[in-house]
Amino acid sequence: GHGLPNGMPSLGSRLTLWYVLIITGTVAAALLTGRILLQMELIHGIDLLNAAESEEIRDRVTAEGGMKQDEVLKEISAHSKIDAPLYFFQLRDSRGSVLFRSDNMGGAIFPINPSGHVNWTASSAKLGDVRLSTFPLGPYQLQIATSVRVIQRLFTYYYQVSAMLLTVVILLSFYIGHRMSRLALDPLRHIQEAASRISGQNLKERIPVAKAQDEISSLSNLLNEMFDRLEIAFARLSRFAGEASHELKTPLSIIRLQSEKLLLQGNLSEPQQEAVQQQLESINGLYLVIEKLLFIARSEAGGIKLNTKSQSTKDFVDTFVEDALVLCEDRGILFEVVRSDDLDVEFDASLLRQVLLNLLSNALKVTPSDGRITLSSLKRGDKWKVMVEDTGPGLTDTLYGEEIFKPFVRLSPDLDWSLAGGTGLGLAICRSIVQLHKGCIRVETRKPDRGLRVVFELPL
Repeated sequence: GHGLPNGMPSLGSRLTLWYVLIITGTVAAALLTGRILLQMELIHGIDLLNAAESEEIRDRVTAEGGMKQDEVLKEISAHSKIDAPLYFFQLRDSRGSVLFRSDNMGGAIFPINPSGHVNWTASSAKLGDVRLSTFPLGPYQLQIATSVRVIQRLFTYYYQVSAMLLTVVILLSFYIGHRMSRLALDPLRHIQEAASRISGQNLKERIPVAKAQDEISSLSNLLNEMFDRLEIAFARLSRFAGEASHELKTPLSIIRLQSEKLLLQGNLSEPQQEAVQQQLESINGLYLVIEKLLFIARSEAGGIKLNTKSQSTKDFVDTFVEDALVLCEDRGILFEVVRSDDLDVEFDASLLRQVLLNLLSNALKVTPSDGRITLSSLKRGDKWKVMVEDTGPGLTDTLYGEEIFKPFVRLSPDLDWSLAGGTGLGLAICRSIVQLHKGCIRVETRKPDRGLRVVFELPL
């Protein structure tokens, strides 16, 4: 899967992890359940063997002619020697006193069985854990025990095998889960790649639809239908921009020509000539606003094609500085280039020049005559960073973030922008051009100094 922001794991990684957890958890639960059932069966088998041994002793004692103590002890002693490798024997009388213990018990003594229990597991310092069973033998209580060390060794081996099996299961489930998640998400990745190629300049491309009729093909069809509607909407918007440009510019051109014709005839009074001049200035201002609005509309509709080529940023800045010095000297403002790195970047020089001219124009309108405007062009990581700074009043408290890049927003509301020739569209156009170059732009207040800093960054 594709990487996500903020270190978030991809959907494929999460699916793989869940698959590993489910499979490993299921196998671990099965192994644990098997261990419990196996232990129960082994213990039950020991209890049956103890019971069978007690029946054998009972039959032997009965066959020898009764329950006399001497005869009972003699028979149990003889039998205990035969089965010494497998069992431990202890005999108690009716009062609970120990009458006999097999030789293999050493000095150990088995406890009396808990109330209600015929079989239970007891621990002995000398014999270890044993499975102890108590059976009535006439007036006596016969206790037979079997060591559970064999079972403990068996379970040690069981744990080792289970650990190796779980390791194999984890590795296999991770591999299988990864492959399954890739197979499941590959169609979505293809959809994402195809969708990312569709833009304002490439609205004809569509997502390929698989022949199988499933959820993925339905999603592809749905997205293609959405792109069809977007293409129609973009075409209408582009057509509207072209028609609006023609419909708005043509009447303005006629009005301007008529006004110029009145001035050329020379039969107007001085107040009338001033009125016509103001009319021409207003027409030119309106014409400029229409041009800028149409540029923003075409940019947002993807109707502007960049004429990019790889070029030197230092040469580009040097060319702009020549005009900037003339404009600033005319206003009595100092213009300086703080830094100009020589980078090789692909960009549209005419559009980026328009960005710098807009930023310089805004700075000139707010910077006092003894002020200073600086330009910096440098490399920051994998970005080309350009900064234009002035010594004007800076930002107001009401402007922040993306707000200042909206059309008709003034950076300095106190300034009479109508006299300054501002339309409030300069920064909006700058943002459109920078975004066309896959870059970003922002405005910062210079602190602790007065003034404004506008920064835009383009990928190298």
